[in-house]
Amino acid sequence: MNPRMIILAFTLFGSAAYASPYATVISAAPITETRTVPSQVCHDVSVPIYGNRRSSGGAIGGVVDSTFGSTEGLVGAIAGGYIGSKIGRGSGRKIATVTGAVIGAKVGDQQDDKSQEIIGYGTQHQCNTISRTEAVTTGYHVIYDYNGMTLSKLLQHKPVIGSRHPVHITIQ
Repeated sequence: MNPRMIILAFTLFGSAAYASPYATVISAAPITETRTVPSQVCHDVSVPIYGNRRSSGGAIGGVVDSTFGSTEGLVGAIAGGYIGSKIGRGSGRKIATVTGAVIGAKVGDQQDDKSQEIIGYGTQHQCNTISRTEAVTTGYHVIYDYNGMTLSKLLQHKPVIGSRHPVHITIQ
């Protein structure tokens, strides 16, 4: 036999014996998973600024506010002093009057603190965390056709329908 024919026969038949078979992709279905994803949403909000209501009595109101804290403080001092003057005799009455005036001024000023009003508006940056769900593709269930047989495999990437991929077949 001609050595060239032997080499040609070996090349043709030998390579066919070691060639990998190929299967054709006929479908690829995505495999999805639903995940909850937190995200932060921020926006600016107009908020009221509260302050103490002060006397608007001009110069007299300003003196009252700086001396007694507020007009309510002045009224409290007068009422406390009057009530204190009805207690005791002699120097005890003087102490009771002064004590009543001090306590009355403090109580009256605290009443003024409770009557705050909106004196303006400011902007505040507020953030909230919201959760949203999204579907994430984790892989593909691929179906192949190999010589009339249907084969399946899970892949990380999506193959092109009609493309050919090598398959390794083991018969046991």
